[in-house]
Amino acid sequence: MDEWLAHDQPAPGLLQQFRHHRPVGPSLFALALIALALVVIPSGRTSKSQGAATPFAGSLTPWLGYDPATAYDATRRQVVLLNQAGQTWLWANQTWTLAHPAGSPPTGFDVAAWDPGMGRVLLVGVVGEASEFTYTYAWDGTTWTKLHPAVVPPAGALSMAYDATGRQMVLLVGSGGASGTIEVETWVFDGDRWLRRSSLDSSRLSVSTAIGFDAFSHTLLAVASNFAASGTSTWRWDVAGWHLLTPSHSPPPSAHMTLVNQPGSGRLLLLTGADAPFGSPTVTQTWTWNGRDWAEHAPLGDDHVIPYAVTAAADGIHGTLWAFEEVPPRTTYALSSVAAFRWSGAGWEHMSITRVAATR
Repeated sequence: MDEWLAHDQPAPGLLQQFRHHRPVGPSLFALALIALALVVIPSGRTSKSQGAATPFAGSLTPWLGYDPATAYDATRRQVVLLNQAGQTWLWANQTWTLAHPAGSPPTGFDVAAWDPGMGRVLLVGVVGEASEFTYTYAWDGTTWTKLHPAVVPPAGALSMAYDATGRQMVLLVGSGGASGTIEVETWVFDGDRWLRRSSLDSSRLSVSTAIGFDAFSHTLLAVASNFAASGTSTWRWDVAGWHLLTPSHSPPPSAHMTLVNQPGSGRLLLLTGADAPFGSPTVTQTWTWNGRDWAEHAPLGDDHVIPYAVTAAADGIHGTLWAFEEVPPRTTYALSSVAAFRWSGAGWEHMSITRVAATR
């Protein structure tokens, strides 16, 4: 039986970043459009607003699409995945199960993370075009329930992680101002309400920012892409504000980044889908943080697709770090599948998916 970690921190939504920050990169924007044209197939798709989800006809594994919301449910010991088809999938013991919750969030751009104080997976999303708004939901193992905080964060590119030291959920919201400047706001959720905290230095950030809790040092870190400077910046959160760190090495900028814990050490691992010239495959990269500097490792899986990592921990030590990526069909009429990878501490191991359980 697989061991699991207690919560995870996903990266901000890619398509949402394109919409709010178009200079991210023409190659990734083109890749997003091509990928959407390939995966949005009207065969049994159900909107999230319709409640219980229905899988794509003939699907054997989840449809990932772009940036599904993923989090580890520590109480029920399973990964929860919500895609933009409105489907809620559960992963445990190398088995995917399609759930049918009584209620689901609207179709939007979502992030999710485990909140140990609530004992539920917290989800925040953005929906709408002309008039955007954010929403907050919680997963209790059976269904999604809408929360009604008095104040909600603004719409923007989202990234979220639980700060075990401060005992609060931390949300970053990135958006572009009228003058073309980028502003990143910091919000915290105490289980009942959202509160605005200090902003990051917006002149050194983009809307593409990932955050994760380093269980070894008990600190929350943020990695922000700076496409103009072709680099990233690393920040540390101390509840009162963000402080810039100065590692000797830094990962390249990316419109898709995920920060998760490494089992065994509790240190952070950064999984990216790096920018590439138009017509070239997406380049995946794996970097690890030792508390002072970043080090690059061998990439994961197929460079033609973007991977999604799931894990993090209450203690950051015991568990399994998983990554998933959608494998494109090899023939015209074949279905896409989902490949699963496990982090060994030194590299990624390809794991077969044993079975797909009956829907719940």
